[in-house]
Amino acid sequence: MQDRRFKLKFTLWLMIAALLIAYFAHRLDWVQVKASFRHLNLWLAAGSVLPILATYVVRALRWRAFLAPIARPSFRNLFAATVVGFSSIFIFGRVGEVARPVMLSLRERIRPSATLATIMIERLYDSMFVVLLFAIDLTFFERFINEGDLTTIRRVGFGLLVVSGLGIIVLSVYRWRVKAILGFLEKRLPWVPEKLRRVLLNFLRHLADGLYVLHDAKGLFITLGYTVLVWALVTLSFWLVVRAFGLTLSLLSIVFILGFALVGSLIPTPGGSAGAFHTATMIALTLLGVERNMAASAAIGMHLVGFGSALLFGVYFFLRDGLSLNDLRAMIAEEMLSEEMLSASQHAETQVIGVKP
Repeated sequence: MQDRRFKLKFTLWLMIAALLIAYFAHRLDWVQVKASFRHLNLWLAAGSVLPILATYVVRALRWRAFLAPIARPSFRNLFAATVVGFSSIFIFGRVGEVARPVMLSLRERIRPSATLATIMIERLYDSMFVVLLFAIDLTFFERFINEGDLTTIRRVGFGLLVVSGLGIIVLSVYRWRVKAILGFLEKRLPWVPEKLRRVLLNFLRHLADGLYVLHDAKGLFITLGYTVLVWALVTLSFWLVVRAFGLTLSLLSIVFILGFALVGSLIPTPGGSAGAFHTATMIALTLLGVERNMAASAAIGMHLVGFGSALLFGVYFFLRDGLSLNDLRAMIAEEMLSEEMLSASQHAETQVIGVKP
Protein backbone atom coordinates (compact mmCIF):
# COMPACT_ATOMS: atom_id res chain seq x y z
CA MET A 1 0.00 0.00 0.00
CA GLN A 2 2.78 2.44 0.97
CA ASP A 3 4.72 1.61 -2.19
CA ARG A 4 1.68 2.22 -4.38
CA ARG A 5 0.97 5.56 -2.72
CA PHE A 6 4.62 6.55 -3.07
CA LYS A 7 4.52 5.77 -6.80
CA LEU A 8 1.30 7.77 -7.16
CA LYS A 9 2.73 10.82 -5.35
CA PHE A 10 6.04 10.53 -7.16
CA THR A 11 4.26 10.39 -10.54
CA LEU A 12 2.12 13.41 -9.63
CA TRP A 13 5.14 15.49 -8.64
CA LEU A 14 6.99 14.26 -11.72
CA MET A 15 4.18 15.65 -13.88
CA ILE A 16 4.32 18.97 -12.01
CA ALA A 17 8.10 19.04 -12.53
CA ALA A 18 7.60 18.45 -16.25
CA LEU A 19 5.19 21.40 -16.44
CA LEU A 20 7.56 23.66 -14.51
CA ILE A 21 10.50 22.62 -16.69
CA ALA A 22 8.41 23.32 -19.79
CA TYR A 23 7.62 26.79 -18.42
CA PHE A 24 11.29 27.33 -17.61
CA ALA A 25 12.37 26.26 -21.10
CA HIS A 26 9.67 28.36 -22.81
CA ARG A 27 11.15 30.98 -25.16
CA LEU A 28 14.74 30.02 -24.39
CA ASP A 29 17.25 30.00 -27.20
CA TRP A 30 18.99 26.69 -26.52
CA VAL A 31 21.77 27.50 -28.96
CA GLN A 32 22.73 30.41 -26.69
CA VAL A 33 22.31 28.27 -23.55
CA LYS A 34 24.69 25.65 -24.99
CA ALA A 35 27.12 28.41 -25.95
CA SER A 36 27.09 29.64 -22.33
CA PHE A 37 28.15 26.20 -21.13
CA ARG A 38 30.83 25.93 -23.82
CA HIS A 39 32.40 29.15 -22.52
CA LEU A 40 32.06 28.08 -18.89
CA ASN A 41 35.15 28.56 -16.73
CA LEU A 42 35.67 24.94 -15.64
CA TRP A 43 38.05 25.81 -12.79
CA LEU A 44 35.53 28.13 -11.16
CA ALA A 45 32.72 25.67 -11.81
CA ALA A 46 34.68 22.85 -10.16
CA GLY A 47 35.63 25.16 -7.31
CA SER A 48 31.95 25.95 -6.67
CA VAL A 49 31.38 22.30 -5.68
CA LEU A 50 33.87 22.45 -2.78
CA PRO A 51 31.85 24.87 -0.57
CA ILE A 52 28.74 22.72 -1.04
CA LEU A 53 30.66 19.61 0.01
CA ALA A 54 31.86 21.55 3.05
CA THR A 55 28.25 22.33 3.98
CA TYR A 56 27.60 18.60 4.48
CA VAL A 57 30.37 18.51 7.07
CA VAL A 58 28.92 21.55 8.84
CA ARG A 59 25.37 20.17 8.60
CA ALA A 60 26.50 16.91 10.20
CA LEU A 61 28.12 18.83 13.07
CA ARG A 62 25.00 20.97 13.52
CA TRP A 63 22.78 17.87 13.49
CA ARG A 64 24.90 16.39 16.28
CA ALA A 65 24.32 19.60 18.28
CA PHE A 66 20.55 19.30 17.80
CA LEU A 67 20.67 15.66 18.92
CA ALA A 68 22.84 16.46 21.97
CA PRO A 69 20.03 16.05 24.58
CA ILE A 70 18.96 12.76 22.98
CA ALA A 71 22.09 10.91 21.78
CA ARG A 72 25.74 11.26 20.67
CA PRO A 73 25.96 9.68 17.21
CA SER A 74 29.33 9.39 15.48
CA PHE A 75 30.31 12.07 12.98
CA ARG A 76 30.94 9.35 10.36
CA ASN A 77 27.34 8.13 10.52
CA LEU A 78 25.97 11.67 10.65
CA PHE A 79 27.95 12.62 7.54
CA ALA A 80 26.94 9.43 5.70
CA ALA A 81 23.25 9.98 6.49
CA THR A 82 23.52 13.63 5.44
CA VAL A 83 24.99 13.00 1.98
CA VAL A 84 22.66 10.04 1.34
CA GLY A 85 19.72 12.23 2.37
CA PHE A 86 20.69 15.05 0.02
CA SER A 87 21.39 12.54 -2.76
CA SER A 88 17.86 11.24 -2.24
CA ILE A 89 16.48 14.77 -2.53
CA PHE A 90 18.29 15.16 -5.86
CA ILE A 91 16.73 11.91 -7.11
CA PHE A 92 13.27 11.85 -5.54
CA GLY A 93 12.63 15.46 -4.52
CA ARG A 94 11.73 16.55 -0.99
CA VAL A 95 10.02 13.21 -0.21
CA GLY A 96 13.54 11.76 -0.25
CA GLU A 97 14.51 13.87 2.75
CA VAL A 98 13.20 11.23 5.15
CA ALA A 99 15.96 8.87 3.98
CA ARG A 100 18.39 10.95 6.01
CA PRO A 101 16.88 10.49 9.51
CA VAL A 102 15.87 6.89 8.78
CA MET A 103 19.40 5.96 7.73
CA LEU A 104 20.86 7.47 10.90
CA SER A 105 18.32 5.57 13.01
CA LEU A 106 19.34 2.33 11.34
CA ARG A 107 23.04 2.95 12.09
CA GLU A 108 22.72 4.40 15.61
CA ARG A 109 20.63 3.56 18.65
CA ILE A 110 18.35 6.54 18.13
CA ARG A 111 14.58 6.47 17.81
CA PRO A 112 13.34 7.43 14.32
CA SER A 113 10.95 9.93 15.91
CA ALA A 114 13.99 11.73 17.40
CA THR A 115 15.92 12.02 14.14
CA LEU A 116 12.79 13.16 12.27
CA ALA A 117 12.10 15.82 14.90
CA THR A 118 15.62 17.26 14.70
CA ILE A 119 15.45 17.39 10.90
CA MET A 120 12.31 19.53 11.24
CA ILE A 121 14.19 21.90 13.55
CA GLU A 122 17.08 22.08 11.09
CA ARG A 123 14.71 23.01 8.27
CA LEU A 124 13.24 25.74 10.46
CA TYR A 125 16.72 27.14 11.17
CA ASP A 126 17.66 27.19 7.49
CA SER A 127 14.39 28.71 6.30
CA MET A 128 14.35 31.34 9.03
CA PHE A 129 17.97 32.34 8.42
CA VAL A 130 17.59 32.71 4.65
CA VAL A 131 14.31 34.63 5.03
CA LEU A 132 15.96 36.96 7.57
CA LEU A 133 18.98 37.43 5.29
CA PHE A 134 16.68 38.06 2.31
CA ALA A 135 14.59 40.60 4.25
CA ILE A 136 17.69 42.50 5.39
CA ASP A 137 19.06 42.37 1.85
CA LEU A 138 15.87 43.92 0.45
CA THR A 139 16.25 46.88 2.83
CA PHE A 140 19.37 47.97 0.97
CA PHE A 141 18.73 46.47 -2.45
CA GLU A 142 17.57 48.74 -5.27
CA ARG A 143 19.94 48.05 -8.14
CA PHE A 144 18.37 47.14 -11.53
CA ILE A 145 14.87 46.51 -10.13
CA ASN A 146 12.04 48.95 -10.74
CA GLU A 147 10.25 50.33 -7.70
CA GLY A 148 6.99 48.46 -8.34
CA ASP A 149 8.61 45.02 -8.49
CA LEU A 150 10.86 45.82 -5.53
CA THR A 151 7.91 46.92 -3.38
CA THR A 152 6.07 43.66 -4.10
CA ILE A 153 9.17 41.55 -3.38
CA ARG A 154 9.77 43.45 -0.14
CA ARG A 155 6.22 42.82 1.02
CA VAL A 156 6.57 39.11 0.34
CA GLY A 157 9.99 39.02 2.03
CA PHE A 158 8.83 40.80 5.18
CA GLY A 159 5.65 38.70 5.20
CA LEU A 160 7.76 35.54 5.24
CA LEU A 161 9.88 37.06 8.01
CA VAL A 162 6.81 37.75 10.17
CA VAL A 163 5.44 34.25 9.63
CA SER A 164 8.84 32.73 10.47
CA GLY A 165 9.11 34.88 13.59
CA LEU A 166 5.66 33.78 14.75
CA GLY A 167 6.70 30.17 14.16
CA ILE A 168 9.77 30.65 16.40
CA ILE A 169 7.57 32.16 19.14
CA VAL A 170 5.07 29.29 18.94
CA LEU A 171 7.83 26.67 19.14
CA SER A 172 9.49 28.51 22.02
CA VAL A 173 6.22 28.52 23.97
CA TYR A 174 5.76 24.84 23.09
CA ARG A 175 9.21 24.01 24.49
CA TRP A 176 8.45 26.03 27.64
CA ARG A 177 5.04 24.42 28.24
CA VAL A 178 5.70 20.98 26.73
CA LYS A 179 4.65 18.95 29.80
CA ALA A 180 1.29 20.68 30.04
CA ILE A 181 0.71 20.39 26.27
CA LEU A 182 1.58 16.68 26.17
CA GLY A 183 -0.58 16.02 29.21
CA PHE A 184 -3.48 17.78 27.50
CA LEU A 185 -2.99 15.76 24.31
CA GLU A 186 -2.83 12.46 26.20
CA LYS A 187 -6.23 13.22 27.70
CA ARG A 188 -7.72 14.48 24.44
CA LEU A 189 -6.53 11.70 22.11
CA PRO A 190 -8.09 8.51 23.52
CA TRP A 191 -9.73 7.87 20.13
CA VAL A 192 -6.32 7.52 18.45
CA PRO A 193 -4.99 3.90 18.33
CA GLU A 194 -2.64 3.34 21.27
CA LYS A 195 0.49 2.52 19.23
CA LEU A 196 0.00 5.49 16.96
CA ARG A 197 -0.66 7.76 19.94
CA ARG A 198 2.51 6.62 21.69
CA VAL A 199 4.70 7.29 18.66
CA LEU A 200 3.05 10.67 18.05
CA LEU A 201 3.69 11.70 21.66
CA ASN A 202 7.27 10.40 21.46
CA PHE A 203 7.80 12.49 18.35
CA LEU A 204 6.48 15.61 20.11
CA ARG A 205 8.70 14.93 23.14
CA HIS A 206 11.76 14.60 20.92
CA LEU A 207 10.78 17.78 19.08
CA ALA A 208 10.80 19.56 22.43
CA ASP A 209 14.19 17.98 23.25
CA GLY A 210 15.67 19.33 20.03
CA LEU A 211 14.18 22.77 20.71
CA TYR A 212 16.37 23.09 23.79
CA VAL A 213 18.54 25.39 21.65
CA LEU A 214 15.85 28.10 21.90
CA HIS A 215 16.33 28.23 25.69
CA ASP A 216 20.03 27.40 25.98
CA ALA A 217 22.53 30.16 25.24
CA LYS A 218 25.40 27.82 24.41
CA GLY A 219 23.30 25.52 22.20
CA LEU A 220 21.76 28.50 20.42
CA PHE A 221 25.17 30.09 19.81
CA ILE A 222 26.64 26.84 18.44
CA THR A 223 23.73 25.96 16.15
CA LEU A 224 23.37 29.52 14.87
CA GLY A 225 27.11 29.61 14.19
CA TYR A 226 26.87 26.42 12.14
CA THR A 227 23.84 27.84 10.28
CA VAL A 228 25.70 31.06 9.40
CA LEU A 229 28.62 28.98 8.14
CA VAL A 230 26.35 26.73 6.03
CA TRP A 231 24.79 29.66 4.21
CA ALA A 232 28.08 31.54 3.87
CA LEU A 233 29.41 28.48 2.04
CA VAL A 234 26.28 28.26 -0.15
CA THR A 235 26.60 31.96 -0.98
CA LEU A 236 30.26 31.45 -1.92
CA SER A 237 29.31 28.50 -4.13
CA PHE A 238 26.61 30.47 -5.95
CA TRP A 239 29.01 33.39 -6.44
CA LEU A 240 31.57 31.04 -8.00
CA VAL A 241 28.90 29.62 -10.32
CA VAL A 242 27.86 33.04 -11.64
CA ARG A 243 31.53 33.98 -12.04
CA ALA A 244 32.09 30.75 -13.98
CA PHE A 245 29.49 32.00 -16.47
CA GLY A 246 31.28 35.33 -16.74
CA LEU A 247 28.71 37.29 -14.68
CA THR A 248 29.78 39.93 -12.16
CA LEU A 249 27.24 40.17 -9.33
CA SER A 250 27.57 41.69 -5.88
CA LEU A 251 27.12 39.86 -2.58
CA LEU A 252 23.73 41.58 -2.21
CA SER A 253 22.73 40.16 -5.58
CA ILE A 254 23.72 36.62 -4.59
CA VAL A 255 21.65 36.87 -1.38
CA PHE A 256 18.75 38.16 -3.49
CA ILE A 257 19.06 35.06 -5.69
CA LEU A 258 19.24 32.83 -2.59
CA GLY A 259 15.87 34.13 -1.40
CA PHE A 260 14.20 33.18 -4.69
CA ALA A 261 16.06 29.85 -4.81
CA LEU A 262 14.77 28.99 -1.33
CA VAL A 263 11.18 29.50 -2.44
CA GLY A 264 11.78 27.34 -5.50
CA SER A 265 13.42 24.58 -3.46
CA LEU A 266 10.32 24.28 -1.26
CA ILE A 267 8.41 22.74 -4.19
CA PRO A 268 8.92 18.96 -3.64
CA THR A 269 9.37 17.94 -7.28
CA PRO A 270 11.76 15.07 -8.17
CA GLY A 271 15.25 15.98 -9.29
CA GLY A 272 15.84 18.31 -6.35
CA SER A 273 12.90 20.70 -6.92
CA ALA A 274 13.53 20.46 -10.66
CA GLY A 275 11.71 23.11 -12.64
CA ALA A 276 10.68 25.11 -9.59
CA PHE A 277 14.26 25.91 -8.52
CA HIS A 278 15.28 26.70 -12.10
CA THR A 279 12.33 29.01 -12.69
CA ALA A 280 12.65 30.91 -9.39
CA THR A 281 16.40 31.35 -9.80
CA MET A 282 16.07 32.45 -13.43
CA ILE A 283 13.44 35.05 -12.43
CA ALA A 284 15.79 36.44 -9.76
CA LEU A 285 18.64 36.71 -12.26
CA THR A 286 16.50 38.40 -14.91
CA LEU A 287 15.28 40.91 -12.31
CA LEU A 288 18.95 41.71 -11.76
CA GLY A 289 19.28 42.52 -15.45
CA VAL A 290 20.84 39.26 -16.62
CA GLU A 291 19.81 38.22 -20.15
CA ARG A 292 17.19 35.44 -20.07
CA ASN A 293 19.27 32.70 -21.74
CA MET A 294 22.30 33.44 -19.58
CA ALA A 295 20.04 33.51 -16.51
CA ALA A 296 18.69 30.07 -17.45
CA SER A 297 22.23 28.73 -17.89
CA ALA A 298 23.31 30.03 -14.48
CA ALA A 299 20.16 28.62 -12.87
CA ILE A 300 20.93 25.16 -14.33
CA GLY A 301 24.51 25.43 -13.08
CA MET A 302 23.41 26.44 -9.56
CA HIS A 303 20.95 23.56 -9.44
CA LEU A 304 23.51 20.96 -10.49
CA VAL A 305 26.06 22.25 -7.99
CA GLY A 306 23.62 22.87 -5.14
CA PHE A 307 21.71 19.58 -5.37
CA GLY A 308 23.94 17.25 -7.36
CA SER A 309 27.15 17.63 -5.36
CA ALA A 310 25.91 15.21 -2.69
CA LEU A 311 26.12 12.38 -5.23
CA LEU A 312 29.94 12.61 -5.16
CA PHE A 313 29.91 11.11 -1.67
CA GLY A 314 26.40 9.66 -1.75
CA VAL A 315 27.33 7.02 -4.33
CA TYR A 316 30.18 5.82 -2.09
CA PHE A 317 27.88 5.38 0.91
CA PHE A 318 25.24 3.72 -1.29
CA LEU A 319 27.80 1.14 -2.35
CA ARG A 320 29.35 0.78 1.11
CA ASP A 321 26.01 0.04 2.76
CA GLY A 322 24.74 -2.11 -0.10
CA LEU A 323 21.82 0.22 -0.80
CA SER A 324 20.03 0.36 -4.14
CA LEU A 325 17.56 2.91 -5.47
CA ASN A 326 14.81 0.34 -4.92
CA ASP A 327 15.87 -0.05 -1.27
CA LEU A 328 15.89 3.72 -0.83
CA ARG A 329 12.53 4.11 -2.56
CA ALA A 330 11.00 1.46 -0.31
CA MET A 331 12.47 3.19 2.76
CA ILE A 332 10.99 6.53 1.68
CA ALA A 333 7.63 4.95 0.85
CA GLU A 334 7.36 3.60 4.40
CA GLU A 335 8.10 6.99 5.96
CA MET A 336 6.57 9.60 3.67
CA LEU A 337 2.96 9.71 4.93
CA SER A 338 2.25 10.97 8.42
CA GLU A 339 0.23 8.06 9.83
CA GLU A 340 2.30 5.52 7.96
CA MET A 341 5.46 7.28 9.12
CA LEU A 342 4.40 6.98 12.73
CA SER A 343 3.45 3.32 12.52
CA ALA A 344 6.70 2.55 10.68
CA SER A 345 8.61 4.42 13.36
CA GLN A 346 6.91 2.25 15.99
CA HIS A 347 8.12 -0.84 14.13
CA ALA A 348 11.65 0.54 13.75
CA GLU A 349 11.82 1.50 17.42
CA THR A 350 11.10 -2.06 18.51
CA GLN A 351 13.12 -3.81 15.78
CA VAL A 352 16.14 -1.55 15.28
CA ILE A 353 16.57 -0.08 18.75
CA GLY A 354 15.26 -3.05 20.64
CA VAL A 355 13.29 -1.11 23.26
CA LYS A 356 9.64 -0.31 23.73
CA PRO A 357 8.58 3.33 23.45
